[in-house]
Amino acid sequence: GTVLSSAAEAERIDLGDVHGILEGDLLAAFRRTDNHYRPLGTVQIIESHPTWSRPGGPVAAQLQQGDLVLGIRTVRQIGTGSDFSEAFLNRQLIRNSNRNGYSTLREQESAQVLRTIVNRQQRWVKQLKPVAGRIRGASVTPADFQSLQPLLSQIRRCQDFSAIGIPLEKCASPEWAAVTAVLTPRPAVETASSAPRNKQPAAPDASLPNPDSSPDSLAATLNRRIELIQQESSVVLFDRFPEERILANLICTAIGIENPRNEPLWIGLELARSQFPELADDREMQQEIPEILKRVRNASEQ
Repeated sequence: GTVLSSAAEAERIDLGDVHGILEGDLLAAFRRTDNHYRPLGTVQIIESHPTWSRPGGPVAAQLQQGDLVLGIRTVRQIGTGSDFSEAFLNRQLIRNSNRNGYSTLREQESAQVLRTIVNRQQRWVKQLKPVAGRIRGASVTPADFQSLQPLLSQIRRCQDFSAIGIPLEKCASPEWAAVTAVLTPRPAVETASSAPRNKQPAAPDASLPNPDSSPDSLAATLNRRIELIQQESSVVLFDRFPEERILANLICTAIGIENPRNEPLWIGLELARSQFPELADDREMQQEIPEILKRVRNASEQ
């Protein structure tokens, strides 16, 4: 959904009880500028109603009308359509026991959304996609949601980067670390995909320590590498958007860990899976990221 009113007007967002958002839930907040999204951090819901909610916390005070908010539920957490419907109706009985209730129009809106969720739930269960379905506020049109696909793709890559040990708070930003954590599903039962796997290790990057080194030594060297990458990217990519530099930092750091056999191809694929897919065809960026890697490797050898 999106922010309907700013903090000066008692901020409200168009996600509510119908959408399964409850008091205490955390949502990720983003702001769109220059045709891309910048993470603001997380907001906690302090009031939840059928057609709107109110966020709280330091980030909520910075929200502006039109800012994007995202939440996540696994299919297991949603349950069956009947479970979801029953839980919603029970919450409404409790909420309205000592108040006059909502307008007929709002009740109709809530009922319509509820029917949609019930009807689509079985299809979501069968979907073999990272995002099986969506529940969106009225302020987010289907066209708006389609434009979010590059951002959702980058969020999934940030989740992957975090899973291989890249500290997003240092490599990207504290805001990226916060929103990625909130938007990472937590399965109730460990599955084959979520269980640790014994991956065949690739040959280590020369700028990283021996894999037999202590965890503290590995972390210190990785942090030093991230610092070098950020220093060099600020020079090489001085005329790029900050979010483009963050993306380059993540790609360069991941290359040092994954050590792909074909770096140019790997870089192109990562750019295509970011919120800047057009950079996959940008020759300058295709040259600038290897230049950053070259500078970092030279600095590491000194």
